[in-house]
Amino acid sequence: MANLILASKREVKSGAMMWHVYRSEDSVKSGEFYFSEPLKALRYAFILRKRTGAVIPKAIYNKLMAEVKASQPQQEPSAAPEQEQPTAEVVGEPSPLARQWVEMKAKHPDAILLFRVDEFYMSFDDDAVAVSEILGIVLTRTQAKDITERQAAFPAHALDSYLPRLVRAGKRVAICDGLPEPQPEKKSRKRSTKKAENK
Repeated sequence: MANLILASKREVKSGAMMWHVYRSEDSVKSGEFYFSEPLKALRYAFILRKRTGAVIPKAIYNKLMAEVKASQPQQEPSAAPEQEQPTAEVVGEPSPLARQWVEMKAKHPDAILLFRVDEFYMSFDDDAVAVSEILGIVLTRTQAKDITERQAAFPAHALDSYLPRLVRAGKRVAICDGLPEPQPEKKSRKRSTKKAENK
């Protein structure tokens, strides 16, 4: 059975050229996602490999690496060797938030994804840029490197006023309620049980 991670550059509906990354098993595609930058496409390929055990063909890896090198500014010789070969260890185990974002965005590649995290709706990467421009909110950078550096967020109570503006701008919007991190949840449950026992 062929279980491969494939990537190719193709034109999307907007007319832009993007990297299409997906897993192909017996010619059945899954985990499809589009990226405007080759480095993000390569990182996602490694995440897919780690999650599914699929193989990245050498030709695909070399093609992505060539694009990554071509898109990066020239660096000093001393710093170059460490950054030339990204590996699965560099990408690391994706966080729960990253896994949810990748899975949901793969299902809705042509829509702006508004991702509920606590009391905010957040968007990442190209979605964040669009949300920032249309709604006039600040585009910030996040420490969650396994998703993207770019993010835009607004309070959940503002959804009723912001959602129509995105739709009027001609955007398709998908709304997803994110799950909280598992560890804090367990701690809060333990505390609440203790309180109940004390009473």
